[in-house]
Amino acid sequence: MNTSAVQHYSYDKFCYPLNKDELQLSIQTGNDITAVFLIFGDPFDFKFDGKDWEWQKTRVPMEDIKRLSDSIFWSVSVRPFFKRCKYFFEIHSCDEKKFFFEDGFYSEGQTDLQKNASPFMFPWMNEADIIKPASWAENTVWYQIFPARFCRSSSSAKEDYLPWAASDHAVTNEERYGGNIAGITEKLDYLEDLGINGLYLNPINLSVSQHKYDTKDYLQIDPDFGSEEDLIHMVKEAHRHSMHVMLDGVFNHSGWEFFAWQDLIQKREKSRYASWFMVNDYNFLPKPCDNAAKGFYYSFAFSDRMPKLNTNNPEVRDYFCSVCETWVKKYDIDAIRLDVANEISHAFCRELRERLQKIKPDFFIVGEIWNNSQPWLRGDEFDSVINYPLRTAIDHFASNPEKSVRFLEESLNQCLTQYARQTERVLINQMDSHDTIRLITKNDGNVDMTLLQFALILTLPGSACMYYGTEILLPGGKDPDCRRCMPWKEIEAGKFAEAHSFMRSLVRLRRKHAALRSDKFSFQYLSTDLSGKHRLVILRKFDEFSGETIDCIFNFGRLPFTLKGEFLPKEESILLSRNVDGNLLPPGAFIAIIK
Repeated sequence: MNTSAVQHYSYDKFCYPLNKDELQLSIQTGNDITAVFLIFGDPFDFKFDGKDWEWQKTRVPMEDIKRLSDSIFWSVSVRPFFKRCKYFFEIHSCDEKKFFFEDGFYSEGQTDLQKNASPFMFPWMNEADIIKPASWAENTVWYQIFPARFCRSSSSAKEDYLPWAASDHAVTNEERYGGNIAGITEKLDYLEDLGINGLYLNPINLSVSQHKYDTKDYLQIDPDFGSEEDLIHMVKEAHRHSMHVMLDGVFNHSGWEFFAWQDLIQKREKSRYASWFMVNDYNFLPKPCDNAAKGFYYSFAFSDRMPKLNTNNPEVRDYFCSVCETWVKKYDIDAIRLDVANEISHAFCRELRERLQKIKPDFFIVGEIWNNSQPWLRGDEFDSVINYPLRTAIDHFASNPEKSVRFLEESLNQCLTQYARQTERVLINQMDSHDTIRLITKNDGNVDMTLLQFALILTLPGSACMYYGTEILLPGGKDPDCRRCMPWKEIEAGKFAEAHSFMRSLVRLRRKHAALRSDKFSFQYLSTDLSGKHRLVILRKFDEFSGETIDCIFNFGRLPFTLKGEFLPKEESILLSRNVDGNLLPPGAFIAIIK
């Protein structure tokens, strides 16, 4: 038995309360393990057997199994009646059985386990410590909007904007097309029809750039986008359309024009705000010219125009928490996404959560973190992060024809075993964004492959997110070309009708069926392709509350497949299909079948 591959701790993803009654326990082992049992009981529950006091325990199999590339993740949920749990594991390989305790491994006849070994312990299921993301988040399909390029309202009076560009027109960060908040309000009916129930807006505060990540004033709406009244009206109308609204908060760094940075430039180390930033040498030139790259001060990346804020400073934390409190109270927003969230101090994140949840108990906080985010997802900082590892896993599988379905299964399982289940259910899953190449462009214009990837995202657990224009397969290269104008005239002319119709059906299907949002699923394999090398993905989704089961089948391969046996669809059981001919699935086909 490869004992060095066994991992378990009594915290984070390995041991946590799902709710006030259920405790989730998991263990990670090597691929040589064939079965794992959890042996648990209350630490104070003993009975006298006439000779000695015997600890009362229960033995249950750990049957929720997820296979990763080089390990297996075993899970089970139990209900400790008295809210305490003492436990250890019984682990089987082909030729061995060992018991795993907090102080190591024991063989069955090695010692008196009850007296000499040290079991693991979860001391108490305190309700205040349970991870509780906003209940509405896991049922949300977000729509990310880059305001400058989404829609210019019909009432816009400014005349110094460029003509609204077509879908094939490449863009940079310099062009001003006049997209605004009122334009978003005008398109709420369109978004509601698409099935969207969450709006995520890139920054809208005063800034000299088009992307607005270099904030000048956090308490003023950029006039290019409109007024505070426009935003208040948009949020009110979004709520009337049953949509939640999330704004982008840029608190890792400010813009060059931010009042505190301007004061520092003028007064240097004597500035009232010197401690608001991270300056190493005040003898830098008072203009952007490689100051950050030369080490004069810290910034976002090496951008002089984005000096790094010192969120270790209580005064800075208070200022920006107050900014967010103003946004929630004045605009009535429901969520905030924090830019470059992993560089902000944990102290700021904890204080922000506490203060915002006093205003709105179901407020939702998302961090932009591209890697494992466990330190921020323990229930006292963020509710969610942008799930970039999931995007990478799907993209790696889709763009590499030699990768099998087994590879996809292992990659997705790796992503879905990082955090608590309730956190996994609200991670923001998206395939493209304002920071990445557009999905259709990444796929060299392959419509079938692009729609399959988006269909897969919408059948996985998490809070799905669609970047504006993805529903019509809007092209676009790397940042900033991924921020093209939304081609409303082309949409109205029906140019993208087929893609839009399928995307709309997918979103609505996810909203309607709990099984598609559930974190309970398994990969199924045809008897003729147990290795999955032909890339027919069969994802069986199951809702543990309603009992609903749905098979989602995707042909990512190069060969057609004929569905037979348990996968043979009956006409009345087909929820949605694309490119399917009877029971034949050509390459690029998709079908969802309710069982």
